[in-house]
Amino acid sequence: MMENERLEQAKAALQGEITFAAALANGKLVTSEKKGIAPMMALLKEDMDILKGACVADRVIGRAAALLMEKAGVVEAFGEIVSSHALKAFAKSSITFTYGKEVEYIINRTKTGMCPMEQTVLEIEDAEEAYEALKRKLAELSSAK
Repeated sequence: MMENERLEQAKAALQGEITFAAALANGKLVTSEKKGIAPMMALLKEDMDILKGACVADRVIGRAAALLMEKAGVVEAFGEIVSSHALKAFAKSSITFTYGKEVEYIINRTKTGMCPMEQTVLEIEDAEEAYEALKRKLAELSSAK
């Protein structure tokens, strides 16, 4: 299956509760109902190479997700909503990227400000550094509950 066909397959999977879909290089389709960067973080924790060559479709893509895709080796991505910070990250990566609507930044879940994940990586350019910073932030947030 060609990359553009795999991206279309991933986009078509964004139905109902599905928030994230990845058409893997091996032809398998992985989907998730988790929000934010949770689907990608879970996949990378399981297998660092699982998204190499994958085509990803996501409902919302912020800078954190864009940098994670770069680290993971995603080749093509689509976001229904994308932040201008994510677009800057994609512009510096080799990922072919399309989107529906651009927003200034991703809003946090309480709608009171910027998403903490996007905020965490605003000044980070390196995908590896971003991944480590996001792991620390997630650990911090889960221990605060």
